[in-house]
Amino acid sequence: MVERVRFLVVGGGSTGTAIAYYLSNEVGRDVVLLEANRIGSGQTGYSTAIIRLHYSTPEVARMALTSYRVFERFEELVGGSCGFRRVGFVLAVPERLRAGLERNVSMLRSLGVETWTISPDEVKDLIPQADVDGIAAAAYEPGSGFAEPTETALSFAKAAAGNGARIVEGVRVTKVVVEGNEASRVVTERGEYAPETLVLATGVWTQRIASTFGRDVPMKVLREEIGVFARPEDFRGEHPVFADLGLDFYMRPHGDAETYVGSIEPPPTAIASPDEGGRPVSRETFLSYHERISRRFPAFERSPHLVRGWTGLYDVTPDWHPVICRDPEVRNLIWAFGLSGHGFKLAPAIGMAVRDLALGRRPEFFDPDHFSIDRFSRGRPITTTYGTGVVS
Repeated sequence: MVERVRFLVVGGGSTGTAIAYYLSNEVGRDVVLLEANRIGSGQTGYSTAIIRLHYSTPEVARMALTSYRVFERFEELVGGSCGFRRVGFVLAVPERLRAGLERNVSMLRSLGVETWTISPDEVKDLIPQADVDGIAAAAYEPGSGFAEPTETALSFAKAAAGNGARIVEGVRVTKVVVEGNEASRVVTERGEYAPETLVLATGVWTQRIASTFGRDVPMKVLREEIGVFARPEDFRGEHPVFADLGLDFYMRPHGDAETYVGSIEPPPTAIASPDEGGRPVSRETFLSYHERISRRFPAFERSPHLVRGWTGLYDVTPDWHPVICRDPEVRNLIWAFGLSGHGFKLAPAIGMAVRDLALGRRPEFFDPDHFSIDRFSRGRPITTTYGTGVVS
């Protein structure tokens, strides 16, 4: 038997649950969300969940700012908790990137973002343990920080269910049937659905699903290994989130005594399978991370201790920006993938934008063509200040 559904959302991470929530705010029980495992158990569960506002384009910056305003009032606006911690965010750059950083800060301030450029000495004032050699300037956002990713997705899903949406876990999509110019059926391991509108928010699994109806999407899966390092006694307490474009790493606190560390631009050799999430970090990665963070924060030389680590995954487009659009060929299909490491921090705004696309409205944050799936084949990738990478 085929169940008819007005809006079918596939994917139960922070993106899919946010889409289900914002759609269900307007159409209630007309929304069904399918998740292959458990809500927040995939990419979202492996995210370091940093919330920052520093971007190179007004479109993404507006989305980040709108999302930030949701995260800081999450319980009031959505319900439940997102675990937001306001510790500040510092982006440090070498001399070759100073002018670009200053342009970005000016653009962000024009949009209402609380940020400014600070000197190396001011970086050291914020984080006394830092060795600021090689830092030409930094951008500082006092209100940014990080959140709890799975908790956030679960809260979005619960709020959507409270609006009447149906959240279905443990149901894997095996095929999308496209007939003519319409996605007519979505086949799962436990039945079939006939959607009026289909939203694919499937992250690293998008290519697998797209291939079932003969499509090749502009996306690759990259491995992003996260190391959890213990801090010595004289580097305790929560520190700001810190990103270093010169040394290619970012870090955020985990409690008072540990720090998560990841790379800003995973190497080309980091091509991964969608099923690799959660695997331990390699010794090579641990040594590389330890060397980099010790150069910037010498206290780590006294604590060469990896507490644990895991493999996260990015669904990355050629320009490291998402695809959020109606499909140009399949009239009832909406894409939300290729989030390139930005997905969690943009989730509320993506939810609002997809809601608008699904209801036939123009998204608030960008022209409908801006994040189109065919921008690459048309030679119109999005250009950024810092090139490719998760800080772009």
